[in-house]
Amino acid sequence: MYQLDAITTGVLWAVANLDLSLLLDDARLDAAQAAASPYRGMARSAASRDITEDLDSVSRLWIGSAFCADYIRSHYDILSDVPIYWTREQRGEEASTWLLFSHKLRYLRETAEQFRSTSQPMTRMFCLPEQAVATSSVPERILLLLAMALMESLGIQTAVTDDPEYIALPGLVLDQRHMIMATWIRADDAWHVDVSDQPHTVAAYRDALGHVQAHSVTADDTPGGRLRHLADYLSLDWHRLQGRCADLGQYGFAGLAEPRSRLLSLDGVNQACRFIGTLP
Repeated sequence: MYQLDAITTGVLWAVANLDLSLLLDDARLDAAQAAASPYRGMARSAASRDITEDLDSVSRLWIGSAFCADYIRSHYDILSDVPIYWTREQRGEEASTWLLFSHKLRYLRETAEQFRSTSQPMTRMFCLPEQAVATSSVPERILLLLAMALMESLGIQTAVTDDPEYIALPGLVLDQRHMIMATWIRADDAWHVDVSDQPHTVAAYRDALGHVQAHSVTADDTPGGRLRHLADYLSLDWHRLQGRCADLGQYGFAGLAEPRSRLLSLDGVNQACRFIGTLP
């Protein structure tokens, strides 16, 4: 069952990479969260890296991600319809945070539940330029696919552009009248958050994301179709991947890669594997 292949290698690498850093920084993370408290009530903020200067790069990712997730939650009341999400993850290390950070799985589930009763599907969009794909290992590419499979398993549709011009877009949540910006990956600051209802700003971002959705390299009417197109784009063997995910989803990763940090969980990666394994 737990044979060493590209999937198990990717998950083992991701757990080891995240787990040790978060364990070593556990107390410092508490101090950094306390230092972040004054920012929580602000409508906009860009915290300098001084707030995370004592943290490892993984721990900086964690605190930026946690702050941005809380910020977006606190502004859901301004959204009048189903939003579109723009996410900045391009590589396996970045994507593994969706699979393993406990707060990100809670955030995804809450997001999906928030708009489950609407007829319009929710969409998360990614920019995966060919250069980023070509320079990523197979295990890293699998982590990207698993992260999107996790989203699809919750009823959140995914879309992908290969146009590198979209790399510069900040993390966004966008409806017809409002923009919530929340950036923490590849940012100059620990995080950068803001809200806007300026019509020209909202319209510009809607046009950009509308173009991505209309020209997605993974476009399909079904989750399985979108993930198969993604596997093709990432040069992954979908049929082999699906078979292995079915086996791993049945047993879970707890016997192979159980993290020790209180901030990590295998629930997300297990759910992604089960979902892929049950697709027709």
